[in-house]
Amino acid sequence: MKVLIVDDSLATREIIKRALMNYEYRKLFIRCVESVEKARAELVDWHPHIVLTDWYMPEQTGLVLLEEIRLLRPELPVGIISTIDEKEKIIQARTAGCNFFLSKPFTDEQLHTQLQPIIEKLEQIELDVEQSVPLKEGLPLPKTEQLEKLMQKNISECLTLNPIRAQYFDESKVPSVMVIYAERGNQKIRVIGVLDIYAVCVLASSCMNIEKEEALKAIHENNVHPDILSACKEALEKTAYAFLDNQSRMSLYVRSCKIISQPHPRLEQIFSYPLNSRIDLSCEREGMAQGKMLIVGV
Repeated sequence: MKVLIVDDSLATREIIKRALMNYEYRKLFIRCVESVEKARAELVDWHPHIVLTDWYMPEQTGLVLLEEIRLLRPELPVGIISTIDEKEKIIQARTAGCNFFLSKPFTDEQLHTQLQPIIEKLEQIELDVEQSVPLKEGLPLPKTEQLEKLMQKNISECLTLNPIRAQYFDESKVPSVMVIYAERGNQKIRVIGVLDIYAVCVLASSCMNIEKEEALKAIHENNVHPDILSACKEALEKTAYAFLDNQSRMSLYVRSCKIISQPHPRLEQIFSYPLNSRIDLSCEREGMAQGKMLIVGV
């Protein structure tokens, strides 16, 4: 999840950045700019999920930025972090549509408390109740509810899966784990899955082989170590028979499961698969952020 910090003070930008880096629930991708003009460029080029802006800055204020965002991207959450404590200006900011107003100085916990409901709401917005495009016939892709039941039966009752909007490739997809499902006889590849680091750690910690605290640490360090990969693979193998070849009536098996630690053209290509050949899912358990899975039929 991407957060844009807009503040003309380098010291304040660093304070906010450190606070965001200490946010435990979800690893945040952060960019900082010192002016409203540069913020406009980032809104177009980088598409942040949240904007945190100061009020007073040279040339134009954070209020101007907020008003522009409400016209162009009314759904984009914006928080104002400022030394301003006048009640009239706080009311003015809220009237203009800011999601929260935080006075400086502030603690990490105070900022995290403001962010938590926003991020949880953004996760919920990702949910898409049904496949908008019918899947191409013959692909060995399971229905969401079928895969969820198998995961709850064979891995953990706490796991939930939900369809989500089609994902696109960005920096949050690395590191990830790519899993290859193949036919048992001729080894032909039929399905490719890509799990972001959250989905990997949700599955690994649900296997009871990995402590939840260890999984959270791996997320923030961007480090899928061998034990986590092994536990994730075990979870995927336990549910591989949800992927059924329509002709042979035999289930696929997990041929390989490997970490993708750097952006790669093949990985980007998978995220461009058409909607009729893919399912995009969230993978969640209580106390952990939403993981995302992309499963494509080939």
